Amino acid sequence: MNEKFNEATRNRPEGDRIIDASSVFLDLKAFIRQIKNEDAWHKSDRNSITIFKTNDLCMVVGALHERAELTPHRAAGTMCIQVIEGELEINTDDITTTLTSGQMIAVHKNANYRALAAQETIYMLTISNVG
Repeated sequence: MNEKFNEATRNRPEGDRIIDASSVFLDLKAFIRQIKNEDAWHKSDRNSITIFKTNDLCMVVGALHERAELTPHRAAGTMCIQVIEGELEINTDDITTTLTSGQMIAVHKNANYRALAAQETIYMLTISNVG
């Protein structure tokens, strides 16, 4: 299998992080430190980083400041949102709930959802069948 690296962006110009290989080590604590130390976190209400991405699976670690919103839209694939730290209010077609550390919600592809950070929140978003 060929390794795939992230593409350089304005926020991360180095573009040298492996995001796909036969095995990819993922250090969530290091990614959380990284996104909370980047300018985007200090200048915006959020920041996130894609930590793994294939044609079938995408994993993103994100941070939201209190009251930041993941605006309503349809799930691009079957997905899970897991709260690592903080509190996230979730609304889907079927459920309105508040997730706290260690809790998660699964949402089917094309379902509507929105999320609002009730306090500063760190989350992991995993989406399958994105291709």
